[in-house]
Amino acid sequence: MVEIQKSQIVGQKSGPHLLITGGVHGDEFEPMWAIRQLAGEVDADALRGRLTLVPVANEAAFLRGERTADDQLDLARTCPGKPDGSITERTAHALSELIRTADFYIDLHTGGRAMSVWPLVGYKLVRDARMLATQRRMARAFNLPVVWGTDYRLQGRTLSVARDANIPSIYAEYLG
Repeated sequence: MVEIQKSQIVGQKSGPHLLITGGVHGDEFEPMWAIRQLAGEVDADALRGRLTLVPVANEAAFLRGERTADDQLDLARTCPGKPDGSITERTAHALSELIRTADFYIDLHTGGRAMSVWPLVGYKLVRDARMLATQRRMARAFNLPVVWGTDYRLQGRTLSVARDANIPSIYAEYLG
């Protein structure tokens, strides 16, 4: 079993649960840093609901300083994973379980050590008009130069897990 390290900040008032992950790829260091910075800046007294922060979702890949763990599987294409599979499949299973606890989900990425990705934010073009509108609002709030919708049928992704659980979700890419 893989345990994903996380921190939770619980607000003084009830509200939704937002999950933010980074480090789905072990060489995407900027989101890991940004999430750690955010953890120190959130004022629990002003927060409504709960914020769960995961700076390093893929610890096995991070420890290698590589995009993937030893099994060479891409965590971003392995969800929902398997509880008894390889390290990446077990990580995908644990991450998928965590995603299903959220009311909203944000997955932060970069190009890592090998790539540079134009700053963008994306979401799945789901059929549910209300969820689609929520995802579009979430994406626009990032204020990045490119906002785009992707095919809702794509499988294996963190956003696929969120889609299947009816959780509004977005992902962001920012250079590398």
